[in-house]
Amino acid sequence: MKTLIKQFPKQVDVGLLIMGFTLGANFFVFLKLGGIQDLGIDFSSLSEGFHWSNATIAGLMIGISLSVMEFKVLPLLPARLPCYLVVLARITLFSLSIVLSAALVHTLADLLYYGDSFAQSLSKTRQFIFSTFFLTLFIYLMLLGMSLNFLRAVGNRFGHGILINYLLGKYKEPVEENRIFMFIDLNGSTKIAEKLGHTKYSRFLNKCFIDLSSLLPKYDAEIYQYVGDEAVVTWNMNRLKDHTKPAFLFFAFERLLQRNEKDYLGKFGVPPTFKASINAGPVIVTELGIRRKELAYHGDVLNTASRVLELCNKLKKRLLTTSTLFDAFKKDQSLSINFVSDLVLRGKNDKTAVYGVEMVMP
Repeated sequence: MKTLIKQFPKQVDVGLLIMGFTLGANFFVFLKLGGIQDLGIDFSSLSEGFHWSNATIAGLMIGISLSVMEFKVLPLLPARLPCYLVVLARITLFSLSIVLSAALVHTLADLLYYGDSFAQSLSKTRQFIFSTFFLTLFIYLMLLGMSLNFLRAVGNRFGHGILINYLLGKYKEPVEENRIFMFIDLNGSTKIAEKLGHTKYSRFLNKCFIDLSSLLPKYDAEIYQYVGDEAVVTWNMNRLKDHTKPAFLFFAFERLLQRNEKDYLGKFGVPPTFKASINAGPVIVTELGIRRKELAYHGDVLNTASRVLELCNKLKKRLLTTSTLFDAFKKDQSLSINFVSDLVLRGKNDKTAVYGVEMVMP
């Protein structure tokens, strides 16, 4: 399941939305109508034209329409549109989706199952839409949609794999994991910020990280956090079969930025370039805080990666790594790894072997 999420994140999101609303609509019918006939209540007056098969079809339609809205319609809205207008647009479109789907299914059910005329079907559908039953259904589906989108948002924020472990309570107590970390930092960020101004610089940086995020599924990577103009990417070493993927992710990111250079120049007048450092080893992952919980990684692995990143400008290297992944990089003929020096990093007493990594041109 986690492999599917990483390789096909959008498709998995669409599938979960459709499945969530299909199961949710049927669950509502079960809760609302289950056992109602045994109580002597007129079942047909409440459920005519809206039973199990119709709930399934309506759930499918709502799930599909919501997926189209989330991935096709809403991304077309202007980036500068205020947040409250985006929320209002989402609520409006979702409400229309629920009403139209339920009305269409109810009308077709009357026409096909009960042989009513079109005028009779429309009349019954109108009564159904203005009934207390539908109001309850509408509120239920709105809450269901909010819940599903919240889970999607949290999964996209922290990584779906991390979210699953969080929901299972894996990190309530500190857990040791072997992980790879890559720190990716924008070159010349201060000058670029001064040139663009804070608002435009923020859009510039966001576009860079959107480009980076588009590559993550292919390289089995997760974003740990963004810190200013820096992104921290991580991998679970025990699950990652190919430990060269961090290096190839960085070079793929470079190529993508080069392909999009004209777009960056047209919008911002600046082509972005990045430097990076890679380190691996045991870290502690745990939940922090009470009112505002956060998953955090602790350990010397991150401190060392951060210190190595600082050496990129001094050594004039785009990508540096430590000896932790030397063997994996050395075996791959597409990579060239060269010893730079044994350096005493700031805050450390022992020397650390640092290597420069380059892509070998075919």
